[in-house]
Amino acid sequence: MKLEVKVPRTTKEEKKGVLLHWYKNDGDFVKEGEEIAEIMIEKVTLHIKAPAKGKLRILVKENEEVSQEQVIALIEA
Repeated sequence: MKLEVKVPRTTKEEKKGVLLHWYKNDGDFVKEGEEIAEIMIEKVTLHIKAPAKGKLRILVKENEEVSQEQVIALIEA
């Protein structure tokens, strides 16, 4: 089963941001609730947590633009 890791919605308006940093590498095992990425939207830094335990599959590279609710990774549980 694959679970999507999405950029959270922070406002009603569509805002763009930047994926600043991955704390884990592609293929790493992650635990549920573990911080896996850092994103900045509107000068606010957000820490993204793993929604489940499993293998991380990164879809977006560091310093790439992201939008709210965009899928940035998958967790293969």
